[in-house]
Amino acid sequence: MDPITIGLAFTAAQSAVSHIKQAIALGKDVNSLIGEFGKFFQSADAVHIASTKAKVANLTKSDAELGRQALEFAMHSNKLREDEVALKNMIYWELGKPQIWEDMIAERTRLMKEKRDAEKAIEEANKKHKEKMAQMGMMALGFLGGSVIIFAFVMAGIGIDGASEERRVYEEKVAKIAAMRIQRHQAEERRKKEEALEASK
Repeated sequence: MDPITIGLAFTAAQSAVSHIKQAIALGKDVNSLIGEFGKFFQSADAVHIASTKAKVANLTKSDAELGRQALEFAMHSNKLREDEVALKNMIYWELGKPQIWEDMIAERTRLMKEKRDAEKAIEEANKKHKEKMAQMGMMALGFLGGSVIIFAFVMAGIGIDGASEERRVYEEKVAKIAAMRIQRHQAEERRKKEEALEASK
């Protein structure tokens, strides 16, 4: 939360405290103030959390400005803790209904625990999802790399087979040409012999 939002939350909490005190002073039933108590605790929690987890929104802030901001957060948080004690004392001693406060705090604690547990479960689920996606990405890269290697081997095999086939065809042609030359040579030799026999008669 930025300082302005925290300031608004603090103001809302102070307003709720003021309404609760006025209502109790006028003798109103505490049960009719559930909404105001809800506003107080919601706003107070926002301020408490921000005071411990505040992040620097502007890196150009000076050390003095950051110090003032930290002091402001701490003072707001401390004031709201004092307000909470004051409200507790009013319900305990002025109204004489300590059980209402105890029940309210117990329920608030339970709801906050459920919220934290739910947030933790969501965070764990998101973490597992990211890990799963990362593993799937690695598997996809591995599969792609393997496919490229297999494709390269296949193409190399096809190239080798193609070269072997071309060589075989070439050798067959050479053999046929050599056989034809031998046949022509033999035919020429037979013809010369026959001519020589005719001439000798």
